[in-house]
Amino acid sequence: MRPRFLASLWAIAVLAVFAFAGCQNPIDPIDKSDKIQGLKWVEINGGDLDRWDSDPGLDGMVITLSYKNEFGDELSFHDKAHNIVIEFWTQKDTGTDGSSYITRDQLFYSQTIEYENSDDSIRIPYEAYLAQLAQAFDFSNVDETFTGMLVVRVFPPDEDPRPELLVAQGDTVFYERPAGDDLTP
Repeated sequence: MRPRFLASLWAIAVLAVFAFAGCQNPIDPIDKSDKIQGLKWVEINGGDLDRWDSDPGLDGMVITLSYKNEFGDELSFHDKAHNIVIEFWTQKDTGTDGSSYITRDQLFYSQTIEYENSDDSIRIPYEAYLAQLAQAFDFSNVDETFTGMLVVRVFPPDEDPRPELLVAQGDTVFYERPAGDDLTP
């Protein structure tokens, strides 16, 4: 009788495991539907030209973001899929009376990407935006670099704290002329 009792207990235990296996943990930090807890704003840590392949030339723009809480502490997250729109703008100085106030002028490149992990960086190769860059800038008036405004629009999951967080960085270098090249990208 004892082995039959143990077999019954074992069967009940196996059934319980299968019954609860389908349940989700409501505080599981890896749940894709969760919002980014504590998110208040986003900062651009780097919007710089960089190289990522074997040739010696620059390959394009690398953008890194920091997600911040109300105290300015950086938040870390994984598998929290949400959209980010990267925009490249020309910029102009609209300051008066000797003051300087840089604003966006003309949008010349925009790309929407899906972003999931706080430790990822965003790479945008020259080839993605070089034709638009050539149309937006007057190459006859530019010497070695083309600068403008980098704008990042973040749409956090579950729309928290707002449906869109906007961050901008002026005087961003979008193109740097290689030594000895003409100014035509």
